[in-house]
Amino acid sequence: MLQLSLFPDEYITINGDIVVQLAQVSGPRAYLRVEADRSIPIVRGKVLERTGVPRPACLAGLPRGRGKRRREAVYHWSADRERAVQVMEQILDRMEAHGSQEDAEALRRQLIHLLPTVWEEELSAKVQALSHSQRAKEA
Repeated sequence: MLQLSLFPDEYITINGDIVVQLAQVSGPRAYLRVEADRSIPIVRGKVLERTGVPRPACLAGLPRGRGKRRREAVYHWSADRERAVQVMEQILDRMEAHGSQEDAEALRRQLIHLLPTVWEEELSAKVQALSHSQRAKEA
């Protein structure tokens, strides 16, 4: 399975005639636009599963449902984190160059899951509390 990350308004094409665009991200939701011939059925996964169609095998190991609902988080990115990611990418490049392709790919996939961390969620809560108290003072 191909896994991509896109910024809002970026898009991918499938077979040259299907276009999928990331329209916007709002909290935990991503809004997609899909342009395809009307003869191609596009059905939401949960609708298929409700009708008894099994989940695709490539998604079998992934978590189902929404999980815990969170407020939009504030993420702090520092120069130290940037340097750490650059060093990890250099190590992964060396692994790939020396024949450890599978290990490098596995580590790259895990690197994606580093954010958000627990302390960033706590920071987000503190920022929201501060914002709320400032609004209360202004009122």
